[in-house]
This record gives sequence, structure tokens and C-alpha cells, in this order.
Amino acid sequence: MSLRLALLLCLAVVTVLAQPHARASDLYYTDITPVTDDSRFTTLNPTAQLSELDKVKHSKGNIVFTAGERISGDRLVVNHYDDESFATAVDIEVLMSYPAGSSTGVTLTCIEIYVDTTASDAGGYLTRGGIGATTAEILLTSNLTRSFVYETFFYGY
Repeated sequence: MSLRLALLLCLAVVTVLAQPHARASDLYYTDITPVTDDSRFTTLNPTAQLSELDKVKHSKGNIVFTAGERISGDRLVVNHYDDESFATAVDIEVLMSYPAGSSTGVTLTCIEIYVDTTASDAGGYLTRGGIGATTAEILLTSNLTRSFVYETFFYGY
């Protein structure tokens, strides 16, 4: 192997290893929590700007929220699942932040969130960051639900 080829291989390995790699632990999320008007995200953060995610309702309670799209070379960086059931119908919220803590995020290309709820509708909002950024904060909401299930996929490079 020539010295030039060896140097190129070393440079390629260093370049790949220097890229930030996200893990499922890179997602901060709250529990699926019942809320009142006084404890809602929008009440506690009155200046927050909510940007609605694209939404497709497939059947009663089955909803897909998306932002961006998959591109060549991106990869799954975070996958998270949670579910909760309640004895009576409640209003709920979930807040997710990528990356968690002080870790470095990758550039996000696509966010997909699959929701199943007993309510007739739900909301999904970007509150900070998003596609093309290295951070994202997402708020999920549902009113008068007895169960709420979601799975989140973050893709990036």
C-alpha cells in the first residue's frame, strides 16, 4: 500500500469517527402527563412559538406527524416509544428535546411521530429547532384521551 493511500484511509477513518453519533439516550422526554389549563406548556411558556407538524389522520386515533423528509446518506439517530392509559379521559402533553443535556446533535433531516390515541385528534408542534438544525423540541398534545401511545423517529447526518 502506498503512503498516499494509507494517509487517505487514515483521513477517512478520522472523518467518520469525528462525526457526532446520536443514541436513544440523546432524547430528553417527559412522561405522558395529564395537564390542566394552568399546567399546559403554552400557559407556562406564553411566548413560545408553536409550528404545527404536518399531520395525516389514518383512522380514528391513528395519526402521523412529520417534518422534513429522508435524504440519501441520513440515518436513524433516535427512536423512542412510550404509552400510557388513564382511568378517565384526560388532557395530556409530552415534551421531547433533542439532543438531551449537553450532547451534540446531528443535523436533522426528518422527524416522524406515530400516535395512537382514544381521542379523536392530537397535536404535534415544533417549539424550537427542527429540520436543518442540530436541535429540536417537540410538543405532543391530546385532549380527552384514555390512552396515548407514540413512537418517534429522528433521522439526520
